[in-house]
Amino acid sequence: MTPFAAIILVWRRYLAVYQKNLVFGITTTFVEPILFLVSFGVGVGSMIGEIDTGGLHLSYRQFVFAGIAAQTILFQGFFEAAYGSFVRMYYQRIFQAMAMTPITLSEILWGELLWDATKASTAACAVFLIGVLTGDFRIAGVFLYVLVAFCASLLFAALGLLSAAKARSIEDISYPQYLLVFPMFLFCGVFFPLATLSPIVRSVAWVFPLTPVIDVVRAVTLGMPMHIFSPVLILCWIFFLVPLSRRAMMSRLVK
Repeated sequence: MTPFAAIILVWRRYLAVYQKNLVFGITTTFVEPILFLVSFGVGVGSMIGEIDTGGLHLSYRQFVFAGIAAQTILFQGFFEAAYGSFVRMYYQRIFQAMAMTPITLSEILWGELLWDATKASTAACAVFLIGVLTGDFRIAGVFLYVLVAFCASLLFAALGLLSAAKARSIEDISYPQYLLVFPMFLFCGVFFPLATLSPIVRSVAWVFPLTPVIDVVRAVTLGMPMHIFSPVLILCWIFFLVPLSRRAMMSRLVK
């Protein structure tokens, strides 16, 4: 069996489990971003109206719609990998069981990351589809958006896998959740333009990986100008977090 075939088998195993609990999977995957879209995009958007940002005149609904699309990538990628992989490793011992087959631990972890990224990017694409149907997003950016969504999902899935590998108990995942994920959600520009922040706070926001993801997503979906270094930052985070998370989880499992 080739490594690629083994990775695909792991991915298909997760897909089969997802299909057995399809109603639960769809509910947990799509309801959250839709609720955010309705509450902020429609509710808050009706009060704010239109804004000028990035040299464009947009409705607040359009602006926050793109932010929610990026936030969906963050939440779905991180939480699926963090809590999902911890349960599969610690409680269900799925990793250990699959490692008893001809599939190697390295291939199992690649399958894990690719499944987490697939699930997160699927949810993000559902948000994009809603944006296209409501006339808020440009359909011309669909193929580029899918690529960006998958790459960013892989980034945040790696962050989640790293959190699971370092957690002594499932409660420990709350530390990166509340100290890293939620601050990114609140201060990286999902709900407001970063230009409204002070230069110091704005510089700190760019330290977090969600900021360049939001920047690229808004460029693709709304046609806003994009910082030239945003794609580079995303790739740097991927090349840093993916190997780091895999090594950390391998060390955890081999003990």
